[in-house]
This record gives sequence, C-alpha cells and structure tokens, in this order.
Amino acid sequence: MSNWVKQLEDDLDWRIAELGILKTQAISAPKGSERYKVMLRALWAMLYAHYEGFCKFAWDLYLDEIQKSQIKRKNCQEQIAKFSLQQQLKNFKQDLSVDNIWLFVTSDFNQLLEDNIDFAVKLETRSNLYPNRFKENIQYAGIHCTLIDTYTTEIKTLVARRNEIAHGQKMPIKDIQEYQKHEDAAIEVMHELALAVVDCLEQKLYLKSP
Repeated sequence: MSNWVKQLEDDLDWRIAELGILKTQAISAPKGSERYKVMLRALWAMLYAHYEGFCKFAWDLYLDEIQKSQIKRKNCQEQIAKFSLQQQLKNFKQDLSVDNIWLFVTSDFNQLLEDNIDFAVKLETRSNLYPNRFKENIQYAGIHCTLIDTYTTEIKTLVARRNEIAHGQKMPIKDIQEYQKHEDAAIEVMHELALAVVDCLEQKLYLKSP
C-alpha cells in the first residue's frame, strides 16, 4: 500500500468514525425532543466540516505529492501547469508595460516551464464547498469525479443549511432519515475523490501523454 493511500484511508476513517459516534447520540435521544433536534443540527454541521476537511486534505496531498516528484512544469498536463502558475501570472498582470510583456514572453515564461512544478497557491474551499467550487477545483487539478453531479442537490443543501446553522439561524433537521441521505451523498463524493487522487498519482495522470 502506498503512503498516500494510507493517509487518505486514515483521514477518511476517523472522520466517518466521529460522525458515527455523534449519530449514535442523536438516535438515542427521544425523537422530537430538544436534545434530538440539537444533536441533528450538530451532526449536520459536523458532516459539512468533514466533507470540506477531507476534500481539502485530499487536494493538498495530491498537489504535495506532485511537487515532491520534482518534475518539470512543461511535462505536466496543461490544466495543472496553468494552476501552478497562478501567483506568477497574477504578478505579471500588475505590470503590463511593453517591456515587461516582452521580458515575460521571451524569457520568464520559458524559464517557468523549465522549472520543477510547485504550488504556491492551493485549491481553496472558502468555507463554502458548493458543487460548482468542487468541480472548479478538480478541473484545475485534472482530477476526474462524476458523483458531485449525481449528488448536486444533496451537497448544495448540505452547504446551505450548514451556513444557516453556522450563522445562528434556527434551521431544523426533520429527522435522522433526512440527515442520512445527505451523509450518504457526501461520503460517496469523498470516497470517489480519494480513489481519483490515488488513480492520478499511481498512473501519473498529471503528466502529459507521451
């Protein structure tokens, strides 16, 4: 088993275990009681935290492993090479004088392509990991996932209700069954992301095709 497989498995396992402990507490409360309602709200907020936390963990691990491989930027797939240059391109945009454009086109850009790839900017969630942001991030990274489309409604609802809870609004969760379908969706998305990251790293899909 590769080191990154174990890291992903361990991170996913403790998150699912923690949700399981909290869910047991919610189920043990009398249905309809204040304790039941509070536990469901806490469980909902925790589910979002683990969904976002795992995605960020998986994306960071993926980019870190690519950076450790010390491959030249020019040998990487176009989308991930472009993502790695975000900071440099932002800096370039601050001075669009003719001289600076000439220098960048004739010298700086070629050197950046020859450099080993690194990631000064990471894939961000901004504490609102809606499906569109998830899809934007996997596109930047060249990771293929499809379940985020299958569960778009559930993930949108998960994020939106979590925001209401986080902002102190009285957002009730009907019952454990309503919660469970959102947990199932989030965990399936997380599992698929983990498998996709492992596949990309093992097969070196971040590299240009020969």
